[in-house]
Amino acid sequence: MMKWGWLAMKIAKIGLLLLLGLYVWMGGGSAVLQAASANPYAVAGIGNAAEFEKVFAALQKVVAVNDRSKVADMVLYPLRVNGWTDEVKGKGSVQFETKAELLDNYDEIFTLQVREAIVGQKVAELFVNWQGVMVGKGEVWLSASDKKPGLYGISAVNLVNLPQ
Repeated sequence: MMKWGWLAMKIAKIGLLLLLGLYVWMGGGSAVLQAASANPYAVAGIGNAAEFEKVFAALQKVVAVNDRSKVADMVLYPLRVNGWTDEVKGKGSVQFETKAELLDNYDEIFTLQVREAIVGQKVAELFVNWQGVMVGKGEVWLSASDKKPGLYGISAVNLVNLPQ
């Protein structure tokens, strides 16, 4: 008897998926699909795709010329840096609370690999999820500010175990 209950549940799930697929195929889900294509960053909480891409292009330019101060201005503080090596604690995560603190550690945070990932990233190939927008292979994450709506910037840098 238990086997038939399990089988009935599987058939019901498949039926629901088929109905949902038919609904979308017939155009019922087109508004949802259009909204997703209009703003590919919406899932990350980014409300204005054009403005985000403008900010990202500006970030690429200032990183390309290694303008440390302007890069630091494009960070959403506190900046989380994963893979930070501390002489006492070893590797771990650390947060930089201010621009001055970041600038004191700029070379250790914005390594050549991190800078190359930013400069070489094609907008069409950005990965987006609920955590934000990923650059490269995860070297950098950008997101929307929790404090200022419409402000976008770097929220995390990963220095650990990234494939070359």
